Amino acid sequence: MSEEKIFNPSEDTSTPIKKKRSPGRPRASRTLSSDNKIEEKMERQLTDIYKDDSGRMPDMRKIKKVQGGSFLSGLLKFLFTIALLAAIAWVGFFFLPMANIANKFSESQLDLKIVGPQNFTIGSTTTYQIILKNNQKNTLNNVTLSTNYPSGFVFSQSSIQPNNAGKNEWGLEPIRPQEERTIQITGNLFGSLGQEQSWRVFLNYTPDNLKSEMQKVATLNIRPDQAPLNLTLSGIDKISLDTESSYTITIESKDNLSNKNLIVSPIFPPNFSLSSSSIALEKNVWNIKANTSTENTQIYKINFSGKFNATEENTVPIKVQVKLASTGNDNFLLAESTINTELIKNAVTLNTAINGSLTDMESKPGDTLNFTLALKNFGKTDIENAQVKIMIEGPSYKKQSVLSWSDISDKHDGDIVGSQISDTIRSATISWNNKKIADLKKIKAGGEVLVDFQLPIKNSNKAPWNEIINNQIKITAQATFVDLSKTSQTISANPITITLNSDLSFQVKNDVGSNEKELETHDITWILNNTFHPLKNLSISADIYGDVIWIGPSSTSAGTVQFDPKTKHLVWNIPEMTENTDVLALPFTIVINKKNPTQNTLVSKVHIIADDTVSNKKLELLGDEIPLNN
Repeated sequence: MSEEKIFNPSEDTSTPIKKKRSPGRPRASRTLSSDNKIEEKMERQLTDIYKDDSGRMPDMRKIKKVQGGSFLSGLLKFLFTIALLAAIAWVGFFFLPMANIANKFSESQLDLKIVGPQNFTIGSTTTYQIILKNNQKNTLNNVTLSTNYPSGFVFSQSSIQPNNAGKNEWGLEPIRPQEERTIQITGNLFGSLGQEQSWRVFLNYTPDNLKSEMQKVATLNIRPDQAPLNLTLSGIDKISLDTESSYTITIESKDNLSNKNLIVSPIFPPNFSLSSSSIALEKNVWNIKANTSTENTQIYKINFSGKFNATEENTVPIKVQVKLASTGNDNFLLAESTINTELIKNAVTLNTAINGSLTDMESKPGDTLNFTLALKNFGKTDIENAQVKIMIEGPSYKKQSVLSWSDISDKHDGDIVGSQISDTIRSATISWNNKKIADLKKIKAGGEVLVDFQLPIKNSNKAPWNEIINNQIKITAQATFVDLSKTSQTISANPITITLNSDLSFQVKNDVGSNEKELETHDITWILNNTFHPLKNLSISADIYGDVIWIGPSSTSAGTVQFDPKTKHLVWNIPEMTENTDVLALPFTIVINKKNPTQNTLVSKVHIIADDTVSNKKLELLGDEIPLNN
């Protein structure tokens, strides 16, 4: 290791010495070279640094040397301290004022609540109070109170006049510290039994030492648990299939509901057919009126009857709901009652299907009805000498049926007997026995016999549909057989009612040619035919494809025509097609600018919709598309 020359204050010499750690009082050198002058200067600086207040030097032997890095360590400690103080300062800047504001304006210092019954009787007059109290030390300004009422609440009055048309907003005077305000709201509450609703109240205000608006919210959940009426559904609880059964609905109101629109909705099982009711069933509901009444009670009664058809279920429910009509889309459920009926099943069933449907359906003049009668023996023993018959009752004109009996297709050649029921109704019965169908002689356990036939409905060329009043065809069927005990049994099939809609039809005519520029042209005509019922809200639309020019008619026989050149969508709207109008036509021309060799269709299938004003059904059919020959 190389020697380093330093000034040693413990020796009285100017000779360089090896570096030592011997401490001692520094002394001035006697001889000064240029190096010694530097050392003397260093001596004076060290003396100034280490001497105490009395001018004495410390014992250098007692001074411990700290290894390198003391300056860097001190600098880091200094910077850390500065950063910590800065962070504390920023935290105090942001949070201490906010904490102070929170202490002054926390929600616990402002009370807002809704007081009133949480359970109520439907339709009852009910009062609720909105109470607010300012527990803060500052006045609340710009105070506005608003509420979202429960969906079934009908406002009547409030202790403070609302300042909006919805009767749910109030502007209040400034609220001083420790001041309490109350708003009392009265109205009628409606709703479905057991369905929860809620009050929501919003309080907006500005404290006098803040510029920003603040809000407080309160909520109260309520539920109707009592109805203003008693509902009972009574009837037989055990019955055989295909046997007439009667039921009675009794509604006893606790309050006067004579000024309310009550609706009774029956929910029948799929295998139940309603045959009669004391009040007409309109759109599957009864709108009832009081039969008897006393001073405080009103009693409503509805009697109805029907039959249960074959089903796999042993017990089926009939449910009745009483609703209070509301001004909105939904009616309020007041009460419901259910009766379960046990079905005593026969071992033999008969089902009728028309065009694949076992229930009521729709058809129109010109359609063909495809019938299937299925007689099945579910029993464990054979049945014998079965006979099947079907009764078809439909509209007539001049004592002729609208059904084309001369065109019936029946490979079993059943016996047909017709009769005139009234001037406008004609009935016919077709029957088959074991002489017509050999399998009816004996149907083994688990066996089945199917009877199929087709019967067309006359079109407008064969029947004057514009003179026909009725528009329903009713079908019932029965089967008789002898069981193991040699007892004759009779069972009925599911009845089906066919609603006849108007005979609206559509045709497309397309004449292809060319113009003076030798461009291909298509002179197209849309034709509507209708002879049975008046129609309204007709819409006929299609899309046109390719690089074409559409040339509309100078005038139309009815309605308006719209063509969008961007989407190439064509719509023909007709407000009505009266009973005196049999045909409507729309002519237009399409010019093809440039043919696309990959394009196969010029005009899409035509979509036609219309409302039948007699059957109240929406008609929908498709017309032919126009192909493009390249």
